[in-house]
Amino acid sequence: MDPGTAVAVATLSAKVLSTIWKYYENVEGAQRDIKLLANELEDFDHLMQKFQGLVENNSKLPVAASLDARIKQALSYLKTLESRLNPGTGVKAMRRVGRRALIWPFTKNEVEQWVARFQRLKETANLALNTDQISLIVDLEAKTTQLKQRQEAEEQERQLAKLPLAVDAAFNSYRHQHETLCIENTRVKLLQQHREWGVGHARPLYWLSGMAGTGKSTIARTLAHYFHSIGTLGGSFFFSRSSGEANNAVNFVGTLARHLANISPQLKRSVCEAISTHEDVTRQGLRNQWKELILAPLSNTQSRNRIKLNFVIDALDECGSDDEIRLILQLCVEVKGVKEVDLGVFVTSRPEIAIRLGFEAIPDIIHQKLDLRDVPRHVVEQDLLVLLKHEFSRISIQHKLPYWPRHEDIRSLVRQSDCLFIYATTACRYIGELDWDPEERLSEVLTGHPARGGNTAGLDSMYMQVLTSSLIIGRSEAEIIKMCDRFKQTVGSIVILFDELSISGLAGLLGMLKKSVEPSLCRLHSVLNISKDMELPIRLLHPSFRDFLLDQSRCSDERFCVNRGMKHEELAKHCLRVMSKGLKRNMGHLTTPGSPPEDAERARLNTELPEHVQYACQYWVDHLEGIRADTGAKHSIPDNAVIQSFFQKDFLHWLEAMSLMAKTSQAVLMITRLGDLLKPGSKSTLRAMIADARRFILSNRGIIEKAPLQTYASALVFCPKESFVRHYYLDQMPAWLIRPPAIQNRWGNCIQTLEMDFEAPRCPPLAFSSDGKYIATILRTGEIQMWKIATGAVHSTLEHYEPGIAAFKFLRNGTLASMYYDGTVRLFDQITGVLCRIIERPARDDDLQTIGLDDPQPSLSILPDGDLATLVPNKDIWVWSWGRDSWSKRSIPGITFSRLHGSLSDGTLVGGVSLGDGESIELVLFDPRTNAVQSLEPDLPAKHEAVAISPHDVIAWGTRGRTIELYDADTRSLSKLEGNSIYYFTALTFSPDGRSLISGDTKRSLLLWDLSTEAESLVDTPSDVVYSAAFSPGGQHMAAISRFERTIQLFEFPTNDLSNSGESQRAKISSIDVSPDGQQVVVTFYFEPMIQIYNTESGALEHSLLGHSADVRAVAFSDDSALLASYSGDETIRLWGLQSGACRKIVSGFPGLTGVVILAFSPNRKHLVSGTEEGKILILDAESGVLYHVFELSSVVGATTFSVDGRRIACATVDGDVGDRVIGVWDTSTGKLLHDVGASEYREDLKVAISPNGKYLSYSLGDTAVLIYDMTSKESRDLPMFQNNLTSLAFSRDSKSLATCTYGGEIKLWDVASAQLLGVSPIEAVVYRLSFPTDGTFLESDLGHIPIRREQVYSSSDSSAPHGKVTSAASAIDESAYTKESILLPTKYDDPTLAGTMDASSPLGIPLAHLPGQSRISDTADLVPKYLAAKPSVIARLDPGANDNLLLVMPAS
Repeated sequence: MDPGTAVAVATLSAKVLSTIWKYYENVEGAQRDIKLLANELEDFDHLMQKFQGLVENNSKLPVAASLDARIKQALSYLKTLESRLNPGTGVKAMRRVGRRALIWPFTKNEVEQWVARFQRLKETANLALNTDQISLIVDLEAKTTQLKQRQEAEEQERQLAKLPLAVDAAFNSYRHQHETLCIENTRVKLLQQHREWGVGHARPLYWLSGMAGTGKSTIARTLAHYFHSIGTLGGSFFFSRSSGEANNAVNFVGTLARHLANISPQLKRSVCEAISTHEDVTRQGLRNQWKELILAPLSNTQSRNRIKLNFVIDALDECGSDDEIRLILQLCVEVKGVKEVDLGVFVTSRPEIAIRLGFEAIPDIIHQKLDLRDVPRHVVEQDLLVLLKHEFSRISIQHKLPYWPRHEDIRSLVRQSDCLFIYATTACRYIGELDWDPEERLSEVLTGHPARGGNTAGLDSMYMQVLTSSLIIGRSEAEIIKMCDRFKQTVGSIVILFDELSISGLAGLLGMLKKSVEPSLCRLHSVLNISKDMELPIRLLHPSFRDFLLDQSRCSDERFCVNRGMKHEELAKHCLRVMSKGLKRNMGHLTTPGSPPEDAERARLNTELPEHVQYACQYWVDHLEGIRADTGAKHSIPDNAVIQSFFQKDFLHWLEAMSLMAKTSQAVLMITRLGDLLKPGSKSTLRAMIADARRFILSNRGIIEKAPLQTYASALVFCPKESFVRHYYLDQMPAWLIRPPAIQNRWGNCIQTLEMDFEAPRCPPLAFSSDGKYIATILRTGEIQMWKIATGAVHSTLEHYEPGIAAFKFLRNGTLASMYYDGTVRLFDQITGVLCRIIERPARDDDLQTIGLDDPQPSLSILPDGDLATLVPNKDIWVWSWGRDSWSKRSIPGITFSRLHGSLSDGTLVGGVSLGDGESIELVLFDPRTNAVQSLEPDLPAKHEAVAISPHDVIAWGTRGRTIELYDADTRSLSKLEGNSIYYFTALTFSPDGRSLISGDTKRSLLLWDLSTEAESLVDTPSDVVYSAAFSPGGQHMAAISRFERTIQLFEFPTNDLSNSGESQRAKISSIDVSPDGQQVVVTFYFEPMIQIYNTESGALEHSLLGHSADVRAVAFSDDSALLASYSGDETIRLWGLQSGACRKIVSGFPGLTGVVILAFSPNRKHLVSGTEEGKILILDAESGVLYHVFELSSVVGATTFSVDGRRIACATVDGDVGDRVIGVWDTSTGKLLHDVGASEYREDLKVAISPNGKYLSYSLGDTAVLIYDMTSKESRDLPMFQNNLTSLAFSRDSKSLATCTYGGEIKLWDVASAQLLGVSPIEAVVYRLSFPTDGTFLESDLGHIPIRREQVYSSSDSSAPHGKVTSAASAIDESAYTKESILLPTKYDDPTLAGTMDASSPLGIPLAHLPGQSRISDTADLVPKYLAAKPSVIARLDPGANDNLLLVMPAS
């Protein structure tokens, strides 16, 4: 339709309508008819105006044909009306005769006819217009749907790109495009059998085995092609020893998951959801990957009919290690548990021992197998005959040789092939080469002299024939020597390489010209796959050629035979040379130190880091290992000087390169394996370098992995002073770092921190595997998670079974035994994670189900003879005998065991007996043979917090008496360990030799006790209380687990000598507090009575406060930063002047000064409050130290706060029982209790605040809510919807708003009067202190200013109530500054407990110890902490006695 027509109709209708209304005003006697026509025409005009706008805004409007005709008709009608209303005279006539002389030109009938005409036009137009608008809407919705689908597809591809993928491992990959399928009429019965299995899956696992060259891969490829053609191929993975991405299991699950995602949109969504939900799954072990990326998506499939799918896995024997092969087989078995999909796995391999044993362990009902050696010889020979006829037919056509070859020659070649398909195919390639006479070459093959002995004799003869013809025949002696040398240099390297290289890459690695490499390979097309494109990889046509060249007994001609050890040594030197020349700083051209490796432009990176340099970076250590493997030497590294030079010049560049290639975890293993090549016990510079390099990587792996350039920033800045790495690369440190932090002299004992996916349950068990390679603990989800010690990566997460795991132990044979809350014991293979056996629970009493999952009592121990002792929920001890294969009960009438700790060497059990008061537990020895019971605490039964048993039958336990008791079972003597700590012991563990004891306590310290001298020393100060600790079987490692930090710290004692823990024995900072005005920092130390005060501007030490006789345990500033109060283990409080450093007053002698845990000044500095472990609250005069009042709570004082005027104080306990006073509010002048607020829920970390107007009290309730208590009406309201524990809360200055923050990093703003939510903001960090400044435009926090935008975000019934929206703290920071120069923080500096009070508006920046460290960062967008200032900021160094370090970040003035 022409838009001009619609515009003309709209314009003319308006004109005609105007004329009609003029008649209405000036003509009498016809107003009714005029108005009737005018109204109808006005309706039509409105419709036309609307249609005009629609046409003008939508030029491609699909107008209906009927509407087009009606619009043209309307234009004709309007023209007729215009003509009748203005019969030639128009306005001039009106002016001449006057308006009153006008005569209405239509009769009543005519008006009705015109009205009817326009009504019909209007109806048709409305109908067509609605149709067109619907069409527009549908079109818009279609476009919106397409946009959403495109966005969803892009997001899915983004998620799938995270999967580790071996591109060449697919059966139809570019690499395999020239590899043939089974020729028609060959392998007929075999293929039919396999196809029938793929349709029915009588057994889910099928194993086809056969010797090298028997055609396994061709069968697998043919079968995969068939499954793909009928739509049942779920995925394929063709292992290859010569492919770096397909010669191990690293990419196995990711590749199959990627293939699976291409099956259907439903599976793609499921796989992508799994990747998105479990972001780190690709970095976890194969079992976890298989569970989340394969089994879970398949289990979520919904279909009317059960879908049939097949996985095809070829050459499993070419997968990396025997452990990986075992694990893959067990994973394949698990497909039987998928009910929604009928999945089968087809596997081919050589009959290697590891694979045979693996299949023998799988029940026959699950798998079926076929050995190609069992196929009748005449069947194989018939297939070979068909194959040779097919190939010779092709050759005869190419060479124009009709009637060639003779049938007898083909038969002879069949016999000479000896049932090896690789022999036949290699012969055909050799004979059919275009530059040679096929008749002559066939004659050579048939008349050749086969090697003697072995089932590869014929194949060996074939390979020898190929090499002789290509390199020897027709050449002079000098040419032969040159060709054979070049052959060993190039092809000898190809068969040794751990990954395939192109001609360009091989030339670069060997230091040769490309034009020199190509002639060495051009005549070997019958054994090598060589592309015309020099950038494509050179590949062996069959792995048997490698086996032939490397075996001197098979390749008898020394001119061709490759010496494996010598070639590895050559390649190792080439790799080191290549890295020395090719590595440099910032090869990825990253723009900032915090840029992730993904920001590197791939094309540019491949130029800076070409193929041969990447190969050298990944495999130089493998080649060094290859020397030892071939020579049989236990320890050997050639040319130490070259390797030392690498560590001195190229080590950091190598780490950067490995990060850019996403191989940082591999770098950890490489350096560890390099150290293993050195002779044990040898003390050399190289050994020290390797050890230092290993610690450097382990300590900084997470940072380097996520930001390659932090290798030269964070990793180097925090490297110890005496580190080789720091010494050699000091010039690489950031030039913009004005004052580096003080750092320790040497590496500590903590080598790495393992992060748990979930918070651990209370007192989680911790154990090393029997071989010391893995460490495991229980997650709150009820699953056991295992980590690899070498890399820190998650190895596996064992399947969860109800009602959850209560305890577990590693047995001596490597099996993991887990005990569940119902008493059932399950045994798992520690390598594969497969459930091996279920030992049913020993009793079926009704009370077995009465214990909750948080109850720590059910326990499991291993007896000296290997039997299992369990304490089941009904309080009975049961022993499982492997010999009798049954349970036996061990119990004494009248005695109820509360827990079982283990056994002595004679089988005597060590357990706890409850005394019935719910608190006290008596530690006893129980002899199950005689039922004799001996108490170890006859005088003072107590609630012991931790128990350990040494290999020499010494029992240690810590009590609430703050000592460690020792009982020697051999001498039956008791002794005590008494140290400086007065805190409860939470974990104890003996070293394997029984000479030392490690303890963890509520002071958050790990102590080492020398049992011969009873001396204690500090091993480490974890950021959270250690609840479990364990030594590895060899004593080389010790692990400690912190519940709330969700971390396991791993310590290493390389010499197994715990008497010298090195740097970590020195005094450690216990607290860092910043004065409210930001001018001074107060530092206290573990086990030291000294307090040090530093100036934040200059970093200078201003005062050392001396006077306490024991370690300082609490400090507090007055609001005006004039006074400092300190409490010490000497049970005194001292008041200090911050400016002078002088002690003004000593407070002592009061009964309530024992165990003070909290100190605080009132806002007016009139009062000082102290809270104790016993629940006593003392109100003191802040100037004179006079005691005003003593208040009491039911338990340890956990929080205190004053009102703004200082007249009221609120105090809270941390673990009050039902009915106890949990929160009290007192008048500070009279000591009168004003409010007694009870709460029934257990809170370990309760927060409390009083509003400025003194009307409201706010505190946290349980784990998920905050309560506002009106102290006038005594009514309370809940603020719900908290997903994590509260970390801070604060009232606004006008008492109308309340701000809260949780561990989840979410700030919420509430209206106090209505308890309505005003705003929410995720800040991706944890805030521990909040306050409102005077103007109320932002929140002050320990992480800086958090702005509040004054805009209404929630309707409130109180119109005067303030409304605000909390925005992220990041929005208050100029990101352009920190991205230019920035340092990521190591995990060990992520300790929120070390930061003190701080005024965020002060000139002071953020204390390092309080910044969100690397362990809290989960998204790559947050790699650079936004709170670490950059140039022109100053990083100040504070050096408290050179014993420890403190780092402050200060904005430049």
